[in-house]
Formats: sequence, C-alpha cells, structure tokens
Amino acid sequence: MVTRTIRVRSWLPVVLVAAVFLLQVFSPARAILFVFIALASVLFISWLWARALARGVSVQRLRRYGWAQVGDVLQERWIMHNDALVPLLWAEVREHSDLVGFDSTRAVGMPARASHQWTTQGVCRTRGVFTLGPLVVTMGDPFGLFEVELYDKHTETFVVYPAVVPLPGLLEERGLDRGAGRAAARSLAFTTNASSIRPYVHGDALKQIHWRSSARLSMPGAENLQVKLFDREPAGDLMLVLDMDRSAHVGHGEDSTEEYAVTLAASLAAQRLQENRAVGLITHTDAPVVIAPRKGQEQLWAVLRALAPIYATSAISLQQLLAMALPLMRQSTQVAIITPSADPTWFEGLGMLLTRGHVPTVLLMESMGPRQGAALLGVQGALADLGVPSHLIGSSFGLRGPSTQPPEPEFKVLGTGRAVRVAPTPAGDWAPVGPSGEQP
Repeated sequence: MVTRTIRVRSWLPVVLVAAVFLLQVFSPARAILFVFIALASVLFISWLWARALARGVSVQRLRRYGWAQVGDVLQERWIMHNDALVPLLWAEVREHSDLVGFDSTRAVGMPARASHQWTTQGVCRTRGVFTLGPLVVTMGDPFGLFEVELYDKHTETFVVYPAVVPLPGLLEERGLDRGAGRAAARSLAFTTNASSIRPYVHGDALKQIHWRSSARLSMPGAENLQVKLFDREPAGDLMLVLDMDRSAHVGHGEDSTEEYAVTLAASLAAQRLQENRAVGLITHTDAPVVIAPRKGQEQLWAVLRALAPIYATSAISLQQLLAMALPLMRQSTQVAIITPSADPTWFEGLGMLLTRGHVPTVLLMESMGPRQGAALLGVQGALADLGVPSHLIGSSFGLRGPSTQPPEPEFKVLGTGRAVRVAPTPAGDWAPVGPSGEQP
C-alpha cells in the first residue's frame, strides 16, 4: 500500500497571503493588489506542481537475489517514472533497511514525461535476518512551499547466510553405521571391515576363520586357526554442538570467537553434506535450536538458516548444552563440539558422551588474546589425556570468509564477433520488490 501525502513545508507564505488580502480589503491599493495576486499565484502554482508530482511519480524496485552470504554483493535496481506534465527538479529516494553496510539513499531529478534508472549495491558484511524497507520518496515544488512524500510500507525479509569456507580434515572417521574410516572399538557383529586376527577358540563360527592366515601360520601337524576381528563401521551422522554461552565468547565483529564458531559450523555442515553424510545441529541462544541429522542440499539450507540469526546471548553453559544434547543423539554419533570455553567443568558432559559410545571431536575457538590461547592449550592437553581429538581454530584457518569481489561484468557478442560490455538486464535476473511488483 502506497501513501501519497502533500504537506506544507512552511505556513509563513500562507499567512503572508492572508495578511496581504486583509490589507487589500481594509485599505485597497493597486500595489497591494499586485503583491496579493503575485503571492497567491506562486502559492497556487506550487500546489498544482506538488499535486502533479504526487499523482505522476512512481518508483519500481528490482532485486537480483533473494538471499546472500557474508561477502556477497547485494544489488538493487531502481526505475523512477515521472508521468506528470511538470519536471521533477529534485527527489530523495530512501529505503529504510537494517542491513549493515547497505545504503540505497539517492537524490535524482528528471524532466516531465521521462524515466530514470540506477543501480545501488552494498557488501553483506554481517550474517543475520534483516528487513528491507519501507521506502520513502520525498520531493517538492520549485519554490519549496510544499513537500510531497510517497510512502511504501512494504517490507521484505532478507537473509544473509554465514560464509562457507574450505576446511582441512578436522574430524576423524569413527562411529557405527556408515562411512569409510576405521573404528577404535571392536564390533560383536559381522561387518564388512576385518582389521586383524586372533587365535581360534572353541565356539567361534567357522565362517569367521581367516583361512589364508591360518594356512600361513600353521605348521605340519600343528594347525593354528586364526579368526577375523571386525571393526565397527564409521558413522555417517555428524551432530554439531555449538556453544553460544555469552560468558565464554570474546572479541568483536569478524574477529570474534562467535563469528569464527558460526562460520566453522556452517563450513563443517557443507563439507559433510557434500560427502553425502547426515548432519544435525544443537545450540542454544535465547531458546534451544535443534536440527535432526539429515542428508541433502535442503539440510544445508536448514542449517545455514538456523545459524544466520544465532548470536552469543545464551546463559546456558557448555556442560548444560551437552546434557541437553545427549538424549537427542542416537548411539555412536560423531559429535563436533565447537566452543571457546577453557573452563574444564564441561568435561563431565564429555565423559557422558564417551560413556554412551559417541565419538567427540573438540574444536576450540581461539581469539587473539595470549591468555585465552594458553588456557586452551591446557584444555587441549587434558583432552589428549582422555583420548579425545581436538584442534585449535584461529584466524589462520581463514574463517573470516572469502574476500569480497564486485559482480562479474556481463558481455554480449555482436554479429561481427565483437564482445561488448552490457548491463545485466535479463528479465529472469531481476525480480520486482513488493506485492506483484507494485510501484509507489
């Protein structure tokens, strides 16, 4: 819904015209009449000008993409039409948006019966769920007596997803059901992975005998039967446990442990889902956030959507988060614990994971402070004593996301074979903003 309003910028000219009129009534004079006619004409022409602009000016917004990731460039195309019989001398187009780093304010002018278009762009530097709109167009008459405002209250939600960066192999392939790695514990059931052998004992099934090893180790007159030992199959399910305890995170902006943790969680999810593994997410901000492990591209968008508005505002400690996550995971799930906490009290929750047969890997988020780095080294040593793999994740992992690049130029090949640069104008690229592309 577009509201068109004409306001008087200053009542002084109106009062002046009224005063001159009264002066002419009580003390008629040719000079006073001339002044009255001139002032009244200016006031009337200004009102007609403003009225024509209010009825004849419209603005259309088109957006190239409906979402973005951190580091992407958001582009909007604007098309302003002036169907009035008078020129538009000045207009301020302002879109009220809370998207950090994006400002589409612009001043324009155009002749009568004309159109003007331009493109605005901004870099999406912060993840989150933002609101684009409402739109306000302010313009006026040549004398500055009236102000015309077009107000389009339509707003849209725009999601900036966390950046996804390439990662080295941080998680060991251990678990229960699917995969290609090797487990640390032996399986009581037959699986496809036989890792070693042992001497045959009474009661072993004949199909467990490894005949080649038995023949190699047997001596004439002394048989030495060997039985195959089976590994557990590695699990394909990965559960990301993201610690968002506000008392544990340090730093601000792109170099904070909060941003490192979210980017790492998004990148791990993308990496494992690309390998056709099931990935889930458990975290807590103002409320619990739980995504059950699933496979596929839709699961990636579900995880990224959940991570976009997550900030370190939780009062739940990592120990409490692990206790909450424990009944939500099936046995022998691979668990990636992402935390900056150097408080060893959460080791109790880690012990519960190990007792249940889960396979944890701890990813410790390291800030620039030397004190925190030393404390995390102590935590890493304690984890090594427990046999739990861990990694220190800092700025060297490139978790600030890819460097921002401007949109690639588009070219058109002419009939002569010459390529010329053109504006990106395919109809499918730009989508109108607003209900059915309504123009304010």
